[in-house]
Amino acid sequence: MDYPDRPVSIKKDGVPIIIYLQFHSTGFMNKGMKGNNPIPSGLLMLVFLAGAGLFLALKILMPQFQGSFAVKAVPALSLTLAAYMTTHLNFSERLGVLVGTFFCAVGDVLLDIDRVRLFVPGLAAFLVAHIGFLTFFGLRRVPANPRRIWIIPVLLFSLIMAVIMLPRLGSLLIPVLAYLVVITLMTALAIFSDVRAMAALGAVIFMLSDAMIAWAKFVSPGQPSTSLSLPVYFAGLFLLGFGILGSQPKRGQ
Repeated sequence: MDYPDRPVSIKKDGVPIIIYLQFHSTGFMNKGMKGNNPIPSGLLMLVFLAGAGLFLALKILMPQFQGSFAVKAVPALSLTLAAYMTTHLNFSERLGVLVGTFFCAVGDVLLDIDRVRLFVPGLAAFLVAHIGFLTFFGLRRVPANPRRIWIIPVLLFSLIMAVIMLPRLGSLLIPVLAYLVVITLMTALAIFSDVRAMAALGAVIFMLSDAMIAWAKFVSPGQPSTSLSLPVYFAGLFLLGFGILGSQPKRGQ
Protein backbone atom coordinates (compact mmCIF):
# COMPACT_ATOMS: atom_id res chain seq x y z
CA MET A 1 0.00 0.00 0.00
CA ASP A 2 1.59 3.28 -1.10
CA TYR A 3 0.70 6.82 -0.19
CA PRO A 4 2.27 8.98 -2.92
CA ASP A 5 2.53 12.72 -2.67
CA ARG A 6 0.03 14.52 -4.86
CA PRO A 7 -0.04 18.02 -6.39
CA VAL A 8 -2.03 20.44 -4.27
CA SER A 9 -4.04 23.58 -4.81
CA ILE A 10 -6.09 25.81 -2.59
CA LYS A 11 -9.21 23.83 -3.41
CA LYS A 12 -10.01 20.67 -5.33
CA ASP A 13 -13.50 20.57 -6.81
CA GLY A 14 -14.63 23.03 -4.14
CA VAL A 15 -13.27 20.97 -1.22
CA PRO A 16 -10.83 22.70 1.17
CA ILE A 17 -7.35 21.35 0.55
CA ILE A 18 -6.81 19.95 4.07
CA ILE A 19 -9.85 17.70 3.62
CA TYR A 20 -8.91 16.84 0.02
CA LEU A 21 -5.44 15.75 1.07
CA GLN A 22 -6.78 13.53 3.85
CA PHE A 23 -9.44 11.96 1.66
CA HIS A 24 -7.23 11.28 -1.35
CA SER A 25 -3.67 10.86 -0.14
CA THR A 26 -4.22 8.26 2.58
CA GLY A 27 -6.93 5.94 1.24
CA PHE A 28 -6.45 3.89 4.38
CA MET A 29 -9.88 2.29 4.37
CA ASN A 30 -10.37 1.68 0.68
CA LYS A 31 -8.79 -1.77 0.99
CA GLY A 32 -8.75 -2.20 4.71
CA MET A 33 -12.36 -2.17 5.78
CA LYS A 34 -14.63 -5.08 6.56
CA GLY A 35 -17.75 -5.89 4.67
CA ASN A 36 -19.06 -5.19 1.18
CA ASN A 37 -20.05 -1.59 1.85
CA PRO A 38 -17.26 -0.06 3.90
CA ILE A 39 -17.70 3.39 5.40
CA PRO A 40 -15.50 5.74 3.33
CA SER A 41 -12.49 7.11 5.17
CA GLY A 42 -13.52 10.62 4.22
CA LEU A 43 -16.90 10.21 5.89
CA LEU A 44 -15.34 9.22 9.21
CA MET A 45 -12.95 12.14 9.00
CA LEU A 46 -15.91 14.45 8.41
CA VAL A 47 -17.72 12.92 11.40
CA PHE A 48 -14.65 13.60 13.54
CA LEU A 49 -14.30 17.20 12.33
CA ALA A 50 -18.04 17.87 12.57
CA GLY A 51 -18.20 16.49 16.13
CA ALA A 52 -15.18 18.53 17.22
CA GLY A 53 -16.50 21.68 15.56
CA LEU A 54 -19.98 21.29 17.03
CA PHE A 55 -18.59 20.71 20.51
CA LEU A 56 -16.39 23.82 20.34
CA ALA A 57 -19.33 25.86 19.04
CA LEU A 58 -21.53 24.63 21.90
CA LYS A 59 -18.88 25.65 24.44
CA ILE A 60 -18.77 29.14 22.97
CA LEU A 61 -22.45 29.71 22.20
CA MET A 62 -24.18 27.51 24.83
CA PRO A 63 -21.68 26.99 27.67
CA GLN A 64 -24.40 25.77 30.06
CA PHE A 65 -25.70 23.06 27.72
CA GLN A 66 -25.76 19.83 29.73
CA GLY A 67 -25.57 17.39 26.84
CA SER A 68 -22.27 18.55 25.36
CA PHE A 69 -20.47 15.49 26.78
CA ALA A 70 -22.22 13.29 24.19
CA VAL A 71 -20.99 15.51 21.36
CA LYS A 72 -17.45 15.60 22.74
CA ALA A 73 -17.23 11.81 22.51
CA VAL A 74 -18.06 11.74 18.78
CA PRO A 75 -14.53 12.44 17.43
CA ALA A 76 -12.85 9.70 19.48
CA LEU A 77 -15.68 7.24 18.77
CA SER A 78 -15.37 7.89 15.03
CA LEU A 79 -11.76 6.75 15.36
CA THR A 80 -12.88 3.70 17.34
CA LEU A 81 -15.24 2.76 14.51
CA ALA A 82 -12.51 3.32 11.94
CA ALA A 83 -10.09 1.13 13.89
CA TYR A 84 -12.71 -1.60 14.25
CA MET A 85 -13.46 -1.69 10.53
CA THR A 86 -9.92 -1.55 9.16
CA THR A 87 -8.23 -4.88 8.37
CA HIS A 88 -4.60 -3.97 7.66
CA LEU A 89 -3.73 -4.09 11.39
CA ASN A 90 -3.15 -7.39 13.15
CA PHE A 91 -5.21 -8.29 16.22
CA SER A 92 -2.79 -6.86 18.81
CA GLU A 93 -2.28 -3.62 16.87
CA ARG A 94 -6.01 -3.10 16.35
CA LEU A 95 -6.75 -3.85 20.01
CA GLY A 96 -4.25 -1.20 21.08
CA VAL A 97 -5.88 1.41 18.83
CA LEU A 98 -9.38 0.40 19.94
CA VAL A 99 -8.42 0.75 23.60
CA GLY A 100 -6.72 4.08 22.92
CA THR A 101 -9.56 5.69 21.01
CA PHE A 102 -12.40 4.28 23.13
CA PHE A 103 -10.90 5.39 26.43
CA CYS A 104 -10.22 8.82 24.97
CA ALA A 105 -14.00 9.00 24.45
CA VAL A 106 -14.57 7.88 28.05
CA GLY A 107 -12.15 10.50 29.35
CA ASP A 108 -13.79 13.16 27.17
CA VAL A 109 -17.20 12.38 28.65
CA LEU A 110 -16.00 12.36 32.27
CA LEU A 111 -14.07 15.61 32.04
CA ASP A 112 -16.90 17.39 30.27
CA ILE A 113 -19.47 16.30 32.86
CA ASP A 114 -17.38 17.63 35.76
CA ARG A 115 -13.76 18.63 35.15
CA VAL A 116 -13.14 19.07 38.90
CA ARG A 117 -14.87 16.17 40.67
CA LEU A 118 -14.21 13.69 37.86
CA PHE A 119 -10.67 14.80 37.16
CA VAL A 120 -9.04 11.66 38.58
CA PRO A 121 -11.42 9.21 36.80
CA GLY A 122 -10.90 11.21 33.60
CA LEU A 123 -7.15 11.08 34.11
CA ALA A 124 -7.38 7.31 34.64
CA ALA A 125 -9.37 6.90 31.41
CA PHE A 126 -6.78 8.80 29.40
CA LEU A 127 -4.03 6.84 31.15
CA VAL A 128 -5.59 3.62 29.86
CA ALA A 129 -5.97 5.24 26.41
CA HIS A 130 -2.27 6.07 26.30
CA ILE A 131 -1.38 2.54 27.36
CA GLY A 132 -3.40 1.33 24.37
CA PHE A 133 -1.59 3.66 21.98
CA LEU A 134 1.70 2.83 23.68
CA THR A 135 1.09 -0.87 23.02
CA PHE A 136 0.41 -0.20 19.35
CA PHE A 137 3.51 1.93 18.87
CA GLY A 138 5.61 -0.57 20.79
CA LEU A 139 4.59 -3.27 18.32
CA ARG A 140 5.61 -0.99 15.45
CA ARG A 141 8.86 0.38 16.87
CA VAL A 142 11.92 0.84 14.65
CA PRO A 143 14.97 1.76 16.79
CA ALA A 144 16.87 3.30 13.85
CA ASN A 145 13.94 5.50 12.79
CA PRO A 146 15.32 8.68 11.15
CA ARG A 147 12.94 10.90 13.13
CA ARG A 148 14.41 9.70 16.45
CA ILE A 149 15.97 13.15 16.89
CA TRP A 150 12.45 14.32 17.85
CA ILE A 151 12.84 12.47 21.14
CA ILE A 152 15.23 15.10 22.53
CA PRO A 153 12.75 18.02 22.70
CA VAL A 154 10.00 15.65 23.87
CA LEU A 155 12.06 14.42 26.84
CA LEU A 156 13.23 17.95 27.69
CA PHE A 157 9.64 19.20 27.61
CA SER A 158 8.48 16.35 29.85
CA LEU A 159 11.32 17.02 32.31
CA ILE A 160 10.54 20.74 32.48
CA MET A 161 6.85 20.04 33.09
CA ALA A 162 7.74 17.59 35.86
CA VAL A 163 10.06 20.08 37.58
CA ILE A 164 7.42 22.82 37.46
CA MET A 165 4.40 20.74 38.46
CA LEU A 166 5.61 18.19 41.00
CA PRO A 167 5.80 20.67 43.93
CA ARG A 168 2.20 21.73 43.19
CA LEU A 169 0.49 18.34 42.88
CA GLY A 170 -0.13 17.52 46.55
CA SER A 171 -2.29 14.40 46.91
CA LEU A 172 -2.37 13.97 43.12
CA LEU A 173 1.39 13.50 42.90
CA ILE A 174 1.31 9.76 42.16
CA PRO A 175 -1.49 9.67 39.53
CA VAL A 176 -0.23 12.74 37.68
CA LEU A 177 3.37 11.54 37.74
CA ALA A 178 2.26 8.12 36.43
CA TYR A 179 0.31 9.85 33.68
CA LEU A 180 3.29 12.02 32.72
CA VAL A 181 5.55 8.97 32.47
CA VAL A 182 3.05 7.01 30.34
CA ILE A 183 2.26 9.82 27.89
CA THR A 184 5.97 10.59 27.51
CA LEU A 185 6.68 6.93 26.77
CA MET A 186 3.74 6.78 24.35
CA THR A 187 5.02 9.83 22.48
CA ALA A 188 8.57 8.47 22.40
CA LEU A 189 7.40 5.15 20.97
CA ALA A 190 5.28 6.98 18.39
CA ILE A 191 8.43 8.74 17.25
CA PHE A 192 10.33 5.44 17.04
CA SER A 193 7.50 3.59 15.26
CA ASP A 194 7.23 2.85 11.54
CA VAL A 195 3.88 4.64 11.17
CA ARG A 196 3.41 7.88 9.28
CA ALA A 197 5.02 11.01 10.68
CA MET A 198 1.47 12.41 10.88
CA ALA A 199 0.74 9.99 13.77
CA ALA A 200 3.96 10.83 15.62
CA LEU A 201 3.21 14.54 15.24
CA GLY A 202 -0.28 13.88 16.59
CA ALA A 203 1.20 12.20 19.67
CA VAL A 204 3.43 15.24 20.27
CA ILE A 205 0.48 17.63 19.91
CA PHE A 206 -1.65 15.41 22.18
CA MET A 207 1.09 15.65 24.82
CA LEU A 208 1.13 19.43 24.40
CA SER A 209 -2.64 19.64 24.91
CA ASP A 210 -2.36 17.61 28.12
CA ALA A 211 0.41 19.92 29.32
CA MET A 212 -1.87 22.91 28.69
CA ILE A 213 -4.62 21.31 30.79
CA ALA A 214 -2.17 20.47 33.59
CA TRP A 215 -0.78 24.00 33.54
CA ALA A 216 -4.27 25.47 33.81
CA LYS A 217 -5.12 23.20 36.74
CA PHE A 218 -1.93 23.19 38.79
CA VAL A 219 0.21 26.18 37.81
CA SER A 220 -1.90 29.08 36.52
CA PRO A 221 -5.58 28.34 37.27
CA GLY A 222 -7.73 28.76 34.18
CA GLN A 223 -4.86 29.66 31.86
CA PRO A 224 -4.62 28.68 29.10
CA SER A 225 -8.37 28.40 28.73
CA THR A 226 -10.15 25.37 27.35
CA SER A 227 -11.01 27.42 24.25
CA LEU A 228 -7.33 27.06 23.37
CA SER A 229 -6.46 23.64 24.77
CA LEU A 230 -9.47 21.82 23.30
CA PRO A 231 -8.71 22.64 19.62
CA VAL A 232 -5.12 21.52 20.25
CA TYR A 233 -6.43 18.27 21.74
CA PHE A 234 -8.74 17.55 18.81
CA ALA A 235 -5.95 18.34 16.33
CA GLY A 236 -3.60 15.96 18.13
CA LEU A 237 -6.17 13.17 18.30
CA PHE A 238 -7.07 13.59 14.63
CA LEU A 239 -3.46 13.38 13.48
CA LEU A 240 -2.66 10.55 15.88
CA GLY A 241 -5.67 8.38 15.05
CA PHE A 242 -5.97 8.87 11.32
CA GLY A 243 -2.19 8.87 11.00
CA ILE A 244 -2.10 5.39 12.53
CA LEU A 245 -4.93 4.09 10.37
CA GLY A 246 -3.44 5.67 7.24
CA SER A 247 -0.08 3.96 7.71
CA GLN A 248 1.14 1.04 5.68
CA PRO A 249 0.83 -2.44 7.18
CA LYS A 250 3.81 -3.67 9.15
CA ARG A 251 6.33 -5.44 6.96
CA GLY A 252 5.81 -9.18 6.96
CA GLN A 253 2.04 -8.99 7.63
